[in-house]
Amino acid sequence: MIKTAIVTLTILAASQGALAKLTVANTQPLAVPMENEQAADKITDQDVQKVIPMDMAQTDNMNTVAAKIADRSVQTWFNSAQVKDSVIGQTATTVQKKMSADITVKSDEPKGVEHKFSMQILALQAMAKLQYTGWLNAVFNYDAKAAETVVEFSDKVFNKDLFVNHTSSSAKGDVSTVGIKWGW
Repeated sequence: MIKTAIVTLTILAASQGALAKLTVANTQPLAVPMENEQAADKITDQDVQKVIPMDMAQTDNMNTVAAKIADRSVQTWFNSAQVKDSVIGQTATTVQKKMSADITVKSDEPKGVEHKFSMQILALQAMAKLQYTGWLNAVFNYDAKAAETVVEFSDKVFNKDLFVNHTSSSAKGDVSTVGIKWGW
């Protein structure tokens, strides 16, 4: 079959060559993929796990599952080296860097509190983040895709982080949490 296709292409090229005036100097070499090059194009288990949501709760709503798969597929594509190195990827990175700011307000007193604000708008992910450190730690996150807002205040108490968290979500409702975080 392959030999027949090559012979057919050769005959077509020869018959068209008289009309098109082919020159050997202008031809490009034909790159034939080798077996080890084809192995790089195979889909691995890790590729599947990046796209298929294995951590979702069982649901009858196929739209939710399809939306999650589509979202993960687009995110994986955007995070690929080919896209990051492209003009679109470099533009998206530049826009994301320009949509963030860090502000520091220093006190004139030697033992004064230093206030830091970090603001970031992630336009491609439809998220906004605001973080404050100073008298205490505060975080405000808004996720437009999930229609969810998270506000958390925390402070060190006895070498542990005491936190108050409030999450407001259209899907889950409002949840407030008080707790202690520590590492070991």
